[in-house]
Amino acid sequence: MRRTLFEELGLKSKSCRVWDSHVAVGLSCFAFAPSAAAFWAVFLCLVRVEIQEPGILIQMILYPLLGCMYTLVVITSYLADFLFIKREQRSLYGRVDIAFASATFFLSMFDYYLRATFWETMMLVVIALAAFAWSGQSQSFEIWVWRHSLWHVIGGSVALYGALMHLPAADRILSQLPLQLLLMQSLYGLAICVFLVIRQNLDKKQQDELWSTWAVYADWQLHPSLGEAPKGLLEVGE
Repeated sequence: MRRTLFEELGLKSKSCRVWDSHVAVGLSCFAFAPSAAAFWAVFLCLVRVEIQEPGILIQMILYPLLGCMYTLVVITSYLADFLFIKREQRSLYGRVDIAFASATFFLSMFDYYLRATFWETMMLVVIALAAFAWSGQSQSFEIWVWRHSLWHVIGGSVALYGALMHLPAADRILSQLPLQLLLMQSLYGLAICVFLVIRQNLDKKQQDELWSTWAVYADWQLHPSLGEAPKGLLEVGE
């Protein structure tokens, strides 16, 4: 089973014993959407100006890539931390979320390092990792809900900061950036609202059917911090 960085370093998760689905955590997953929108907004500004510098051309690759990746992080975190979360277990969606969200975060920090100083980049990394580790040490469900929701907000805010500070070709794109930001943030906000309205209007039977369809692939496994489960113990629906 895939482990987090902290688990590899020997820091066992306490929150896995208490975590469970909660609407606040589900809603907090959308905190990564503003950063995705910001990466796309800056990219749309960059394509409108003449770019020749190699460093900025690299940013024109990284910005839309990170826009896509942070959009997917919204989805993977929603699946892992809200829809298919079970106490003491980690689903396939959770394992994918750990791998993909970690790769996205560190790629965005590498991208930021290309534009900023080493120490400023490290400050952002430490803030995000500390928030994640703090969530992992939660010892009650209520504390985990608060801390994990906060981790999503902090992680999303760090990514948003990284997208908008030390902008590539800042002197050429600042004048058009506010409009592009408003446009992209509005599009992401609209998409989230449409999703929530559709989900809210599904009756319980439809929600259960959808959950059961995707739960088949969840492959829940005992969390690595708790050791190994007897073979066959963790089955879908148990």
